Amino acid sequence: MLVIHRLVGPGLLIVAFTAALASGCGGAPSASSVASRQNFPPYTGQAAYLFDDRIDPNSVGLAEAATRLQNDPLLRARVQGAEAVSRVRVATVTVDSSGGKPAYRLSLDLRGGSLVRRGLTEDHLEIAVRSDSPAFGVVKWLDTRLIGRTFVGFFRRYAGADDIDLRFHLSADDPQVIAAIREAAALSEISGK
Repeated sequence: MLVIHRLVGPGLLIVAFTAALASGCGGAPSASSVASRQNFPPYTGQAAYLFDDRIDPNSVGLAEAATRLQNDPLLRARVQGAEAVSRVRVATVTVDSSGGKPAYRLSLDLRGGSLVRRGLTEDHLEIAVRSDSPAFGVVKWLDTRLIGRTFVGFFRRYAGADDIDLRFHLSADDPQVIAAIREAAALSEISGK
C-alpha cells in the first residue's frame, strides 16, 4: 500500500503550500488541511480494490489479458469512480531512498487524451511507488525504461492521514482498452452515475 501520492498542479500546490504554512514544520494538521481532506472519501473497501496502485502486467508485456474488457465489471467500476481516466505518458522516473528503502516517483503527462474528467483537471501528475506498493516490482524492473511508455490511467483522490492521496491504476494503452472505457463512460452517462 502506498503511503503518499501527491498531485502536481497549480491548484493543489497552492493547497499543499497553504497547509504547510498553516501547520508549520510538524505537529497536528491544520484546520484548512483537515477541511480539504474532508472533501474526499476515505480510501477503504471497494476504493482500495478499484484504485489499487497497480500497473497491469499485460501493459508491460508480462501477461496477456483474457477478459473481454467490455464485460469487465471492474473496468466499468473504475471508469464510473474515477476523477480522471486518460492516456498518460511517463515523462520522468526518479528514485530516492526513504528509511533505507527505495521509492520511485513517476511524473505522468495526461495531455495524451482524456477519456473522463470529473474534478481532476491537472495535466501532470506525480505518483510515488514505494517498496510496499503493488506496482513496485514492475517499476523496479523497468526503472527508467518506463520513460516514454504510455498507459491508460485511472485516478482518484482520497482523504489521507495528513494530506490528499492520489490513487491510481494503470492499464495497457491499446484500442481495446480505450473502446471499453468509452463504452463504460457512455453507459455511466446513460444510467446517470
